Amino acid sequence: MKLATDWQACLIAGLGWAAIGAAAQGSAAPPGVHYAWQTLTIDTAQCLELAQQALASQGLDPVQTDGTSVAGRSETATAVFVCAENPAAVTTVMVVVASDDDSQALNLLNALKLTF
Repeated sequence: MKLATDWQACLIAGLGWAAIGAAAQGSAAPPGVHYAWQTLTIDTAQCLELAQQALASQGLDPVQTDGTSVAGRSETATAVFVCAENPAAVTTVMVVVASDDDSQALNLLNALKLTF
């Protein structure tokens, strides 16, 4: 249950970044937010390494990394990968992307999924 709580906390923090960024830009429209997840037979360290590589491949600068998540941001978008390891090195990875431009958020999500 603690894992689920930690995962939710990371997700909420990542979405908070997106909301703060939009408010700071003076945008009246809510950001486009998209997410995806999958389960892989890798451990948390491998997941975070792949996530950092995926962020870099899309020109997103890492802004925060902790034990189970990594986030990256450009001038127009924020992306957060959360890696939740289950027993036997099976990890559920979730990626959340937010941008003021809904189509840009969706395109970035798809690009991150392909490069992850």
